[in-house]
Amino acid sequence: MTKKDLSKLYSEEISLLSTPEHAEYVRLNLRKIKEFRDNFNLPVIGIAGADGKTTTKGMLSAILSKRGPVLETPLDCSSASTVSSTLLKLNESHEFALVELGIINPEQFKLAVEIAAPNIGIITNVGEAHLANLGDKFILADAKVELIRQLSSEGFAVLNIDDDLVSGMESFSPTRRVIKFGFNNSAHFFASDIKYLGPEGIEFTVNNYYKFNLPVYSSTSISNALAAIAVARILNFDFEEIVSALRENFRLEKGRGDLISLQDLFILNHTYNATINSVTKACESLVQFRKFSQKSILILGDIENLGPNVKDIHLNLGFYLSALPIDTVITVGEHAKLVGEGIKKINHNDKRIHHCTKVEKLATTALEMLTPHTTILMIGGKSLNLDSALNTLTGLINK
Repeated sequence: MTKKDLSKLYSEEISLLSTPEHAEYVRLNLRKIKEFRDNFNLPVIGIAGADGKTTTKGMLSAILSKRGPVLETPLDCSSASTVSSTLLKLNESHEFALVELGIINPEQFKLAVEIAAPNIGIITNVGEAHLANLGDKFILADAKVELIRQLSSEGFAVLNIDDDLVSGMESFSPTRRVIKFGFNNSAHFFASDIKYLGPEGIEFTVNNYYKFNLPVYSSTSISNALAAIAVARILNFDFEEIVSALRENFRLEKGRGDLISLQDLFILNHTYNATINSVTKACESLVQFRKFSQKSILILGDIENLGPNVKDIHLNLGFYLSALPIDTVITVGEHAKLVGEGIKKINHNDKRIHHCTKVEKLATTALEMLTPHTTILMIGGKSLNLDSALNTLTGLINK
């Protein structure tokens, strides 16, 4: 191996799939990166979970940046090497670091946590995501708990009280500083008096006192806000600072539940990806828009990474959706078609179900069904590239 090859290996950093020939250099590299990270004494917040990591990170960034520069992992941070390459950008100007841990492989996840050494760990939820790789949500929980296990006795574990598997991670925490958030009023930070305001977002009260109004449209985003608020309070931000920072600086990332307004139409944009959790929560958002619309349309693509029970899960999702007051359902993909069949099994001969064989036909199919004052929810697995169909649809509407 030439020096040039070694230099390339060092710069690209780690892979658990490296050959035994490279193992020595990988270990050396990891040690050097960890030594570099340990030179910085600052709050490092690790964020893990099935859904809501990016939104939680965005909310925290909006708050923390009011006091100084924040180092953040990029969007779609799904490998330990992305985490470590981000940490290598640390410098003396940074006041905070936000590390999103969207890593499926348990060994890579553990490695990323070791390198980042977060002193605050957030678990948003476990849910049903990534089942194809990890078997079931219990194995997923076992992987994510590594973030809590590796906290120091001086660290903070921030856990979702509404997710039993996440809440139970308290028993693995080496620190007694465990903070819980959620809709249960026994949490340290809980939401109540929730008001869905359609295009104006959601209003809610934290701990029966502090009012928030955010440009978000699903209850999942409320949970993410509670996690961010919990961390901000740990870092001694006043509630007034938090309220103003979120109001002024926070917006949802494109494709992760943001709202598109076109003439008299609203589009809830969940085209980035879909899990069972995100689909059900997004559909609840669509229902909440009924008072601001005359018609609702769900465009649903295949949900990916579901493991061996993929057909049953899609069919059961149809059973769930059959009870929701959604006017039109358009499915795309082999498995999403089963959602429509599930709806029809409950509501026989349901005429509101339409199946599209190709993503390329979605825009024209949806356009034919549009009437004034319609709200559309578009959601599906990442590989479907639903954002391309969304771009086509918005172009046709604007003609």
